[in-house]
Amino acid sequence: MKKSDRHYAVTILGEVLHEGAYANIALRKTLAGTDASSQSRAFITELVNETLRNLILIDGIIEEFSTMPASEIKPIIKNILRISVCQIRFMERVPERAAVNEAVVLAKGYNFIHLTGFVNGILRNIAREPNRPKIAPKDLALRFSYPPWLVNSLVKWLGSKDAIAFCEKSHKPASGISILVSHADECVKSIEAEGVEVVPLPTENMFTLRKAGDITQLAAFRDGHFIVIDPGALAAVNALNAQPGQTIMDLCAAPGGKSFATAFAMRNTGRILAFDIHKHKIDLIRMTQKRLRLSIVEPQINDALKFNPTLENIADAVLLDAPCSGLGTIRKHPEIKYTRHPEDIAILARKQQQMISNASRYVKPGGTLIYCTCTVAREENADIIENFLSNHANFTLESAEQILPCENSDGFFIAKLLRA
Repeated sequence: MKKSDRHYAVTILGEVLHEGAYANIALRKTLAGTDASSQSRAFITELVNETLRNLILIDGIIEEFSTMPASEIKPIIKNILRISVCQIRFMERVPERAAVNEAVVLAKGYNFIHLTGFVNGILRNIAREPNRPKIAPKDLALRFSYPPWLVNSLVKWLGSKDAIAFCEKSHKPASGISILVSHADECVKSIEAEGVEVVPLPTENMFTLRKAGDITQLAAFRDGHFIVIDPGALAAVNALNAQPGQTIMDLCAAPGGKSFATAFAMRNTGRILAFDIHKHKIDLIRMTQKRLRLSIVEPQINDALKFNPTLENIADAVLLDAPCSGLGTIRKHPEIKYTRHPEDIAILARKQQQMISNASRYVKPGGTLIYCTCTVAREENADIIENFLSNHANFTLESAEQILPCENSDGFFIAKLLRA
């Protein structure tokens, strides 16, 4: 029997919520083994991400209308209810009747025939009363489906006004795929000729592709005319101010976007050491390097947590995009809201402190160190810089910026440090 789009959505949701998978990876892995049409893939992707985006609110709705305690609802049935409530409340183009009927079919397909009445009843009641539950305007945790600890932390890190802005902006999905092109006119014409909408961004040679589908099938992609990179990440690259002929080090380079953007800026002249700890990620960088034909990028395995004496004082500039909690990327990865915890941030901060200390020793006298993350957690950003400067008198802070998420950019923190 052919599996339905909603069946795949339930499967993927289970992998994310119960097995800790990343939604984008679970989607790609599951859909790769199907003959689903592009329309079905788009629907499944939207359904999974929209459910994750509103998960806490959806669970609250289910709990209010359920005759059974939420803790007693079987995981498969709960996930069927979740994607169904998502369709009823957050996906207007899906008819309510279709969402309810398909949920009943799914329950039968998973051999829960005895629960079809429960599923049918709860969803019909939810569809009949679209204004419940009542949500107070100030209840950020429920409105935007954020765990209370994270809402409280956002207020502490950003202040009330920016915390609200963060939640509102992060709740909206990315409007498209951000790219940096090497030959703007030629690249844009090629992409538009294949029916993709290309929208210019404020940063030179940056564009957003809308309704692009599988971008790897575009001729401009295959010919190496563009890379995918977030505007926030490119801002960190621009802070390097890399010049042709310099030696640049990208300590946590995978998947390689910042290294390649730096190579564009250096006109493929000089040397870029692109490091990562995982071989499969280094192989990915090499594959992209071949597509882009950028000879100055040198992918190598290297652990940013361990000081490498052979690299001391060799770089004109070092870029450390440190592994972080990723809270600035929630608009693309809504599952982060539920998989991150306060103790994770503390663990990451200790690693980041070690990494920036090691990175500083690779910078030549007079050189530049860029520390950046895609998070807004103060413990991973301002506190790291403050602690570093108190222990490294030979560095001064030139600038520090916290970029909040917006329609076209993730949240990013960028600090530029100069070695005396």
